[in-house]
Amino acid sequence: MRDIKFRKGDIIHNRYAGHPSIKYFIYLGITGRYVNGLELREGKGIKKCQYYKSDMTKMLDGEPAFQIVGRTNAFDVMKQDLLKFIQEVTV
Repeated sequence: MRDIKFRKGDIIHNRYAGHPSIKYFIYLGITGRYVNGLELREGKGIKKCQYYKSDMTKMLDGEPAFQIVGRTNAFDVMKQDLLKFIQEVTV
């Protein structure tokens, strides 16, 4: 079994998912037994999602069931937006 290290902001392909709207999610981190993420449901809105941490290392047809396919810069953008307000308050 391969140990994959996910980082906050990784875009993960869930190869178990059948419906296109839940095949990909953004990794947020781990809480207890669960992996937390954000997915785009029906192309309409971002929803929270959770998977069992133990599922993240499972294999499907000889390949990892959950694969990193990209990375979002959304967290960097949010940090920059917040810093603008923080800097305004402290100036």
